[in-house]
Amino acid sequence: MIVKCPACAARFHLEREKLAGKRVTLRCARCRSPFKVELPHNTPLQAEKKVRVMIAHSDRELCDTINAILAGAGFEGIFGHCGAEVLATMDAVRPQVAVVDVALQGLYAFEVVDTLRSRPGLENVKIILLSSVYNKAAYKRQPYSLYGADDYIEKHHIPDDLILKINRLLVGAAEVDTHDGVGEIEESGQQLSPAEGASQALDFIHSINEKIKTAENHEISAESVPERERAERLARIIVSDISLYHQDRIDEGILEGSWSKLLAAEIKEARRLFGERFPSPQIQNSKILEAAFLDLLEKRSRELGA
Repeated sequence: MIVKCPACAARFHLEREKLAGKRVTLRCARCRSPFKVELPHNTPLQAEKKVRVMIAHSDRELCDTINAILAGAGFEGIFGHCGAEVLATMDAVRPQVAVVDVALQGLYAFEVVDTLRSRPGLENVKIILLSSVYNKAAYKRQPYSLYGADDYIEKHHIPDDLILKINRLLVGAAEVDTHDGVGEIEESGQQLSPAEGASQALDFIHSINEKIKTAENHEISAESVPERERAERLARIIVSDISLYHQDRIDEGILEGSWSKLLAAEIKEARRLFGERFPSPQIQNSKILEAAFLDLLEKRSRELGA
């Protein structure tokens, strides 16, 4: 739940589930003005009206981590682990928001977006694309046009930005400033100072990011999964992230037949990342990364009618 300071309009996120039915006093971290907020009880009727969020990702551990964040904000998470399952579940349940991995198995993100936008009853679902490579420094540019999705989020921003992005899409509010600090909450004589609140928030973000990294390592490093299968998954992740950040070059390259030239730097970096994870000659000689690029280009060509 987002609340706003009446004095300076700074916005703060409160966990509605934990504070339902209580009156709390906030002290704004920006202007230091106190103000009261009364949160309604969670009635059965309210529970039926929970916002449903589809989590579309192949890794079940990561889905569980995202679901815990959604539950803390009063949202209901539903899951799909491949393209066909995601679409079937969304047809049956009709969520308001979908968080879709750009490297979703079975369907690339642009295929999911195109399908939802043309599917009766799902055409207005708010779509947030989730980048796959957990690397804060990998990309410095904004995605080009998101293939018609509404927003995107990188993995390391899930704990601090996901709920804010969902709220903004649902209510059309301005982006919440996450750098305003943490307000003081006074409840039953107890008070959370700005320093204590900030410390708890940082601990929470660190803990969630550790779970996200663990899930990612499990996805491409689990010894129980054959090496070739893990290599194919990483190749799909890499090329899918490139498709998210460089849609303009991919589409131009497909239409003009110059994609290898336009994406030369990205292809070189992709080979480096892939080679670091899977250096064995057997995997390298299998041309798995090259096959992933060709699969992406073939499917995007069909979408463009090229």
